[in-house]
Amino acid sequence: MQRMIPVDKLARPEDHILLPAQRLRKARGEQGLAPGNAMPYEDDFLKSRMHGICAGEFQAMEAAGRTLYDFPDAPWEFQLDMARQVWDESRHAEIYMKLLEYVGSYYGEFPEGEVLWSCTQAEDPAARVAGINRGLEGLACDVFEQLIRIAQKMGDSTIERSVDYVLADEITHVRMGSKWMRQLTEGDPERLKRAQAFQDGIDDLFNFGGGRTTVEQAGHIKQRVNDKEIEIDASITIAREARLLAGFTEEEIDRLVKGFGKSAAY
Repeated sequence: MQRMIPVDKLARPEDHILLPAQRLRKARGEQGLAPGNAMPYEDDFLKSRMHGICAGEFQAMEAAGRTLYDFPDAPWEFQLDMARQVWDESRHAEIYMKLLEYVGSYYGEFPEGEVLWSCTQAEDPAARVAGINRGLEGLACDVFEQLIRIAQKMGDSTIERSVDYVLADEITHVRMGSKWMRQLTEGDPERLKRAQAFQDGIDDLFNFGGGRTTVEQAGHIKQRVNDKEIEIDASITIAREARLLAGFTEEEIDRLVKGFGKSAAY
């Protein structure tokens, strides 16, 4: 099996559109939309947000499997954790497939980005889990916590409980990434620095130039969802409580809020 396979080689249905992040941002810009995923003020933001998460769960499943395959000499306990993550992500993908159906959408309705899969191109397992488990799954904690609050305001217990169930797993995945980033780089500060730098790039990408903030400091907008108008955050906020449960330090969270995007191993 080929190592470091490009994103366009992922198995997807013929009618499924998978685009590099740059092309996806460009296409959205040409349509007069925000460059990232659908923002709250867009009519289809709930479906699009669910779709983006579902795609991320599929790629997280694929990425954990690739990490298991790509590094056969990694510690046995590391391989067990990656195998567990494959199983977790497969359940998450099933849950979000059902949630897409629940909100009147389907997997493939929107283009799929490739940011998560691009992290599998890191040739060091320490950097890979730093980028995926700490960087992207840390972001997932933010997105899921916000989605739970939106569901609460909608009065939708199905979305609230389903996402909360997945969030519990994501918290363990972040802690797993921190554990292995530390253990795999033990006694090698330069390798640790490279792994952290890889995560920093992910954090900076999704920090929007320091534009993200905490739940308490976030601005709010009115949004109509399922024929009901609710007040929600104007952007994706940083879920301090979930990140603390996942093992992030207060200093790391403050750095994200301030836009520094610099991580520290713990």
